[in-house]
Amino acid sequence: MDNAAIIAGYSARLAFAQSSDGLSDGLKAGRCVSKARWFSSDEAARQCGLSNNGFVARLPAPVKDTGTWVSELMVGALAHGGLDKHHLTGENVRVYLTGLGPRVDVADYLAFYDHNDVEDVTLTRSVQNLHVANMSQDKLAHHVATAFDLKHLPPNLHCTSNSSLAAVHLGIQAIESGNVDVVMVVNCSLITTQDISFLTSQGMLGGDTVQPFGANGQGVLFAEGGCVMLLESARHRYARQMADGVRLTSVYTQTSAGRSNDGAQLSANLLKVMNKALEQADICCGDLAAIIPHGNGSEASDKAEALALASFPGESTVPVLAYKGQIGYTSTGSGIVDLIIGHQALCQKTLLTPVGTGPIRENVAPYVLLNQGQITHNKRHLLKVGLGVDGSVIGVVMSENAAAS
Repeated sequence: MDNAAIIAGYSARLAFAQSSDGLSDGLKAGRCVSKARWFSSDEAARQCGLSNNGFVARLPAPVKDTGTWVSELMVGALAHGGLDKHHLTGENVRVYLTGLGPRVDVADYLAFYDHNDVEDVTLTRSVQNLHVANMSQDKLAHHVATAFDLKHLPPNLHCTSNSSLAAVHLGIQAIESGNVDVVMVVNCSLITTQDISFLTSQGMLGGDTVQPFGANGQGVLFAEGGCVMLLESARHRYARQMADGVRLTSVYTQTSAGRSNDGAQLSANLLKVMNKALEQADICCGDLAAIIPHGNGSEASDKAEALALASFPGESTVPVLAYKGQIGYTSTGSGIVDLIIGHQALCQKTLLTPVGTGPIRENVAPYVLLNQGQITHNKRHLLKVGLGVDGSVIGVVMSENAAAS
């Protein structure tokens, strides 16, 4: 038990809310994230080769310095956990970066694909952004390692939707091995035009209304944001005279990326991971306060996940809470956002039900909670599930210690 992975702290700056407290307050108030078209006009979208000018949820202000922004998120998570920068300097510490890091935007140089000359480069200032200094992922890792005096350079994980949750899984395994006491997972999810192009090509920005598990759902509400999850071994917490808090256990499986769009295969793997996660945590369905699924609104993955969820509860109806239609889909960081919501749900003994419109898929409608405000509960466990187009499936059980505050 000394090697249990406990949530020590977290932080978030999202399009929906500028802090983890703001995330909770916004859900309690039933607020929905503000959204706007990515391109200034439909004609601008067509000039980029896209037929659809999809909706996105942007941060209130652009991030001018990614390194400084990420560092502030890290300091916030440490403060939330009652720790400071020196707690990241030891050999028993691991830091993971998730997301793509600094990137240039294809819109800055799209016009130069077909022709260019010296005058164009001189007169079109945006093309000057096409510089290695603006697209070095190693630069962000070096900044973080230097700013926090890390012993190990942070690796950068990018496996699409599951990036942050995959890093959390690795952190849990590292702590349970007994060789690591502190793990920090950092996510940076900033949107560029090429992201919009990719999602459009996948048919994931097709609708004006986003409803996870919606009977008529056609797309996601892509959102910007950053978040950090701080994990700590129980042994390390005991030394600080801290309560156990909420423990995480996790299960991971990998499907061939070529079969990630195979609905039957995905559904079967989801069900296996969910059952294995409960078995590993030594609990049953009836012990769960809720399930927070991937549920991003995409028709293909939602359909497969709905089938797995409908097959999972058995005799016990476990509430399903899908927030991405209300708060937006923070791409590579969505797993951490859901863990923050789950942590608050367990510690406060309250489920904050999402708001939404439109009918839910018939097979999962009895389980999906919508527009019911705050619901109190007396359970000590919650299941989070994540999916990635790389074929990864992850299940994380959150378990509250009786002495947790």
